[in-house]
Amino acid sequence: ESQCPTSWISSGDACIKPFIKPLTSAEAQRKCVSEGGILLDCDRPGMVDDVTEILRGLFDSGLLESTWLVSRRGGEAPRAIAKSGDLYKVIDVPSSAVFPFVCSLTTIGRRSLLIQQMLLNSGAPRLVSTAPTEVFFHSRDDADYVVLPCAAEGNPPPTITWFRNDIDVVTPSGSSVPYLLSGGSLLVPADPSLAYSSFHCTAKNRHGEVRGPSILLKPAFLDSFRPHRGNVVPLYNGGAKLECDAPNHQP
Repeated sequence: ESQCPTSWISSGDACIKPFIKPLTSAEAQRKCVSEGGILLDCDRPGMVDDVTEILRGLFDSGLLESTWLVSRRGGEAPRAIAKSGDLYKVIDVPSSAVFPFVCSLTTIGRRSLLIQQMLLNSGAPRLVSTAPTEVFFHSRDDADYVVLPCAAEGNPPPTITWFRNDIDVVTPSGSSVPYLLSGGSLLVPADPSLAYSSFHCTAKNRHGEVRGPSILLKPAFLDSFRPHRGNVVPLYNGGAKLECDAPNHQP
C-alpha cells in the first residue's frame, strides 16, 4: 500500500488531493469523507512541510490560490495553510469562510480505492488527456472559444458528458449558451457570464464511469496605469528612483 490511487498525490506516507472548489470547513470535511478521507491532518509530524511543497508547486504553475483549508484545531476551530511571502503557515479561519481545501486518504479509504482500481475491467473507461485546473480568458466581440480537453479510452469507446458547476449537464443543442463539442473536448465561448464557472467531464461505458478534474474559468484583465507618475525618491549617490505601482491584473 505504498502507492496512492489514481488522481491522489503521494506526500510523505500519505495520499492527498487538493480540491479547487471553495467550501466551508464543515462542507470540506464532508466532501473528504465522501472521497474516503479526511481534511489534511496538519498536526501529524512533517505533514505541513510535505504538503507545502505540493501547494508551492501548484502556485508556481499558475494556480494562484494562497489559502487551503486543513484539519480543525482540537476538532473544533477551522484552520488553513496560508501562503505568506515564500512561506506557508497554519492559521485560524472563520467557520463561515470558504477556501479550497486538501484531503488526505484514511488507511481504509486508501486500501478500498486501490482494491477497486485493481478490479477495474480492462475495458473500463480511463482519461488520457491532461486538463488544467483553471483557464483564463478574455472576452472579445468575435466570440472566441476556450477549449477544455477531455479524451478517454475504453472498450467499448466511452461516452463523454460535460457538466457545469458540478450539476448542470452541458447540451450544446439545447442550451442558450453556444457551446460546441469537438471530439470529447468542450468549446466554451469566452463570455463574461461564464466567469468563475467550473466544468468537468465524465467518460462512461458499460464497465463504469470516470470523472475528470474540475476546470475553473477565470476572466483575464489588466486595469489602466495611474494617469500620474508615482513618487520620486532621491538616491544617496545621485539620481532618483521613480516608483511604479502596477495596476490590478489577473493573472
